[in-house]
Amino acid sequence: MGIINKLSKSKKKTEEKIDSKTIKVSDESKKVETKKTKIINKNSIAHRVLLRPVVSEKATALETKNKYVFIVNRSTNKTEIKKAIKSLYNVNPISVSVLNVEGKRKRFGPNSGKRNDYKKAIISLPKGKTIHIHEGV
Repeated sequence: MGIINKLSKSKKKTEEKIDSKTIKVSDESKKVETKKTKIINKNSIAHRVLLRPVVSEKATALETKNKYVFIVNRSTNKTEIKKAIKSLYNVNPISVSVLNVEGKRKRFGPNSGKRNDYKKAIISLPKGKTIHIHEGV
């Protein structure tokens, strides 16, 4: 019944021109729809750069020295990693070290294979600044 009620209600719509773009604003729901524009979220780019944090004994030992380890996209460079850390965690890193790690060779019975290669970044933060990676674990 909720869907039928929503469809039956009439909404007043007004059109405004802002910066030569047509924007439809519905008075009832306060939603803004734009035509021919795409909103790009800064964090969406950062999530493509930083794939996941590394949770291991070595990585947690480095956290005491204000160094954090992340698996990053293989095509990114140090400046993109710095920008991603700044946009996600609001912290300016002092330095970024990058390692290209080759995947291990593994055997599955008579078959042999190789794990994927990946890039690892070690981010150094200034004293007093932290990143909370292990929240909710």
